[in-house]
Amino acid sequence: MISKRKLSLSEDKESLTEDASEARKQPLSKKTKKSHVHNEVEENDSVFVKFLKASGITLKTGESQNQLAVDQIVFQKKLFQTLRKHPSYPTIIEEFVSGLESYIENQDSFRSCLLSCERLQDEETSTGTSYCKSLIKLLLGIDILQPAIIKVLFEKLPEFLFEKVNSDGISMPRLIINQLKWLDRVVDSKDLTTKIMQLISVAPLCLQHDFVISLPEILGDSQHADVGKELSDLLTENTLLTVPILDVLSSLQLESKLLTKVRQLVMGKLSSVSLDDLPVIIKFILHSITPTDALEVISELREKLDLQHCILPSQFQVSLSRLRNKGQTSFSGNQENSGQDCVTLLFDVIKSAIRYEKIISEAWIKAIERTPSEGEHKIFDLAMLLIIYSTNTQTKKYIERVLRNKIRSGCFEEDLLQGTFYIHYLVLKDFCPSILSLAQSLLNSLDQSIILFGSLLYRYSFMFFDTYCQQEVIGALVTHVCSGNEVEVDAALDVLLELVVVSPSAMRLNAVFVKGILDYLDNMSPQQIRKLFCILSTLAFGKEHEASSHIQDDMHLVIRKQLSSTVFKYKLIGIIGAVTMAGIMAADSRSSNLTPGSGELSSEQCTQVISLLQLVHSCSEQSPQASGLYYDEFANLIHGRRLAPEALEWLGQTIFNDFQDAFVVDACVVPEGDYPFPVKALYGLEDYDSCDGIVINLLPLLFSQNFVKDGSTLTSQESDQKLSFIPH
Repeated sequence: MISKRKLSLSEDKESLTEDASEARKQPLSKKTKKSHVHNEVEENDSVFVKFLKASGITLKTGESQNQLAVDQIVFQKKLFQTLRKHPSYPTIIEEFVSGLESYIENQDSFRSCLLSCERLQDEETSTGTSYCKSLIKLLLGIDILQPAIIKVLFEKLPEFLFEKVNSDGISMPRLIINQLKWLDRVVDSKDLTTKIMQLISVAPLCLQHDFVISLPEILGDSQHADVGKELSDLLTENTLLTVPILDVLSSLQLESKLLTKVRQLVMGKLSSVSLDDLPVIIKFILHSITPTDALEVISELREKLDLQHCILPSQFQVSLSRLRNKGQTSFSGNQENSGQDCVTLLFDVIKSAIRYEKIISEAWIKAIERTPSEGEHKIFDLAMLLIIYSTNTQTKKYIERVLRNKIRSGCFEEDLLQGTFYIHYLVLKDFCPSILSLAQSLLNSLDQSIILFGSLLYRYSFMFFDTYCQQEVIGALVTHVCSGNEVEVDAALDVLLELVVVSPSAMRLNAVFVKGILDYLDNMSPQQIRKLFCILSTLAFGKEHEASSHIQDDMHLVIRKQLSSTVFKYKLIGIIGAVTMAGIMAADSRSSNLTPGSGELSSEQCTQVISLLQLVHSCSEQSPQASGLYYDEFANLIHGRRLAPEALEWLGQTIFNDFQDAFVVDACVVPEGDYPFPVKALYGLEDYDSCDGIVINLLPLLFSQNFVKDGSTLTSQESDQKLSFIPH
């Protein structure tokens, strides 16, 4: 057997430190011998070279790859048998390793031994993989050589700790450590663990990070407990290694007691860690949760984790800009992108945990449910409920119940939901179908506050998500409108009306879906009809109304069809639709938020408006109820919105003439007919000496209206006159 000098832990550390210090001081020319001639076969009489050549590997000088003439497994078997059956075994192993040490004193030769060999064997005759391992990796696969080879590597490694990366991008320390990864068998895993931990203690920070994260790929399961304990001690000494250490601890099989100890340590520092480190830290915390402490850990985690303060103010302003000008703003600056990427990665870690660990999702919901007051709730709470609702289908009913209770109690209000979409819209957009499903469920409620919250979910989903999600939102809202449920119809129309104002360009792309509601007008109330035509008219007569001509054509067809009907129910739809559309067309954009047109009407627009109003006027003048509705709609329109001067002038003149023709007569003209009492002017107006005065012709009109209701017939002269609407 090979005789090895046993070092204590302190001696090993001191030795590695001295080697590293000397390596840092010595120039490269003194550490390496003169390179061999490039691309020549290594020829000498050493046991190392001869045994390798006999087993199937030809060593090349310079930076050339070593050549493997046989299969990798065959090489290892041949070399093992050569060494094992040698008369001087085990002394021959020491001589073989000594030859290796002499050979790798040249840096180029050492580098070649660490890189994969060149395969000379035909692929058809190969029984292994096409990938060829390095010479060192092949030697580490031979049990009788492995301990000595590992010792050589760790003695050689300090020479390169403080060297810069080569021009070809290869780091020698990383290359050496890579040789130890994924070995089929580790002969002395405890000794290997000791050497690696000693190396980590003296290596530069950048290499410490790489060495730590390589531990799970190097060590066997039997060493997990020892490594976990040493890493937990290192965590308290070097906080700069927090992320790689926690990442490794999450991959090791450790006792719950040790995990709890480390979790408490990092939980205390959670509020002060950088955003870049959060995903790994949260992954470890969630990984260490047990059924007994799940609620306690999650409650503490949600109190200390506040992503709202992790988002940069500039990024928050960009989100606000997105709301005002949908689709025309994008993030700029690497810092903002980096922060958002970290938040997205963090939520990926959380989603993975709640998807596969039921105790985590249930504990998170309970922690939010037990939060009593409005002020204690965060944007992160609402985001988590939406994510769990979308990720874990078994908790949907539970989350809906929690949401309804929180909305009723006033804990979840519009500001909280608005902030959730502002900050986390990139995360939430992946859950658009589930969010719309939740909104649909909330809209079916009888509680007005819950209905409003569902409406806001639809609104913000449309404003912050992509085109596909916008189309899904409009489809869901149209379904609500066509459902016939009055509460759903009102809520959905209100959302559509708001979206037309805040996102007209995006809404115009989905106008064809909204237009389909025209087929379901029969079951709508007058107020709902008014909202629908306001929505469609705003889409049809906006700044880009040329692209919406198909909506205009469909609206004109529907209005003409309804106005020509003799059934008052359908005529009502035509009147409301026509007046609403005329109001949108003729509105003054300087005083109205709903009209995206210009401040003054063109002659063509003015002609269209007047023509539409004349059509309504002519179709309603023979019906008192229709005329009354016509004037009521105009009164509401003028009261709520300023119209362009051209439209107001025509409207005023028309109404004035209609009123005069229907109600005003000369005072000297006494109407003929059989009335219940004498027809004359009252309140002193009957005392006149001339026929220049005028009076309001109320009694004859009232009598004629009642006369028609009683089933009597009018004379031909009376039937030709306009019917006037007199309210009772």
